[in-house]
Amino acid sequence: MTPAQSRDGGGTVPPSDPAQPDPGPRSDATSVVPRWSVTPGIAYGAAAAVLLAGLALVLGRAELALVAAPLFFAVALGYDRRPNRFAPVSVRTVLDPDQDATGVRYRVTIDAPPEVEAVSLMMFAADHSVHRVAVDRRTAAGTDRAPGAPSLSGRIPVAHSGPQEILRLHYSLLAGAGIALSSPDDGPESTRLIPPPRLRIENLPMPLRVVGITGAHGSATPGDGGEFRDVALFAPGDRLRRIDWKVTARRAQLPGDLYVRRSFSTADALVMLVVDDRDELGSDVTSWTGTEGGTPTATSLDLAREAALSLASAYIDAGDRVGFRDLAGTARSVEPGGGTRHLDRLRSTIATAAPTGDPVKSVRTPVVPSSAVVVVVSTFLDDLAATMAITWASTGHRVVAIDVLPQPEVKHATREEQTAFRLVMLERNDRIDGMTAAGVEPVRWQPLPGDPVPAVQLRMLSRPRRRR
Repeated sequence: MTPAQSRDGGGTVPPSDPAQPDPGPRSDATSVVPRWSVTPGIAYGAAAAVLLAGLALVLGRAELALVAAPLFFAVALGYDRRPNRFAPVSVRTVLDPDQDATGVRYRVTIDAPPEVEAVSLMMFAADHSVHRVAVDRRTAAGTDRAPGAPSLSGRIPVAHSGPQEILRLHYSLLAGAGIALSSPDDGPESTRLIPPPRLRIENLPMPLRVVGITGAHGSATPGDGGEFRDVALFAPGDRLRRIDWKVTARRAQLPGDLYVRRSFSTADALVMLVVDDRDELGSDVTSWTGTEGGTPTATSLDLAREAALSLASAYIDAGDRVGFRDLAGTARSVEPGGGTRHLDRLRSTIATAAPTGDPVKSVRTPVVPSSAVVVVVSTFLDDLAATMAITWASTGHRVVAIDVLPQPEVKHATREEQTAFRLVMLERNDRIDGMTAAGVEPVRWQPLPGDPVPAVQLRMLSRPRRRR
């Protein structure tokens, strides 16, 4: 975050994407009556003035009284310019997330009494940085905005998606020519729902059998609009425009025989996204125990949200129906549907996916519609998601396993932690190999160096498959 002090009426904030879960700039505000006290310097000056005046009276030294006079004058001037102790101070924070979900623009405005001359701010940002900023009210003189509302603006980089605290403020005020200082007060705490980024995906794996009503994919059901199937005699219900006159002239044996061209119908695909949001792991293996602080890089749940939203957007853009299930035991689910409004509902649900505390040990396998392609998004560090994927594959579904474990880093791990990590990864690799042997198709969302990116891996899975 690089806060830029601005005089009143500083830089403009561009609007955000209204289709995001957190549309448009939103503001948070607090209004409190500050508790004023005399600054230490003024208190010491007043004590010195009284001491000098007393010495001048006792010793009869006029020069001591002359030295004390300016101190009395400064104290009296500051006391006369002190703010009203019952006047409130309002602090307002306006946040505007970037369209690419990589940062949030902010603007902080302080509405204080006219006697306030400066504001000291302590800002705690989402990137775990702390900034101390002083705003001098005298810099507002001569601007278009009314004096008394100094402001500052800047941008906070965001490394994670989902609900999170973006900015938290603490402030204190200086007034009365430096004679009055307010005790620190809490400013607004601004929490926002940051939508996950969306990757562009053009080629997607299809179900083994497409059974939707209508769509952009060919199906095995006779109907209108698809590829050629065969030629047959005209029957009740056939349309006149499908009569093939050349075939009729060549093959008709009786008067009145008409032949029509029949085709396969088109259908939409049904996709179920199953996200394992029971835990959230970073790249540093020493933080997998949950005792470390936040990680500055993308976590497994960030990658899961990104993968789920990217796939949901790509499938819905292709005219397919998408549903959502989670494994955290919070009963969040979205039934299959299509269209822009359904995509907005999916985006909001996916963005709010978060661990609920202790991982759920026993979860019933979610029910998915027949003939659907099931996309399981997980780190596959335990048997739950892998067992569900194998179960769905054994019942005839096409199952794609999206691996969202970040690239592990063990440089900060102890020897014992490295040994435990190797054992966990061996079990995980065996689990993924077992899924592959059962017919589950794995895709690594954060590829290793030299591996293809997710869009290329999905393109390879979108090639035509032999029907079973």
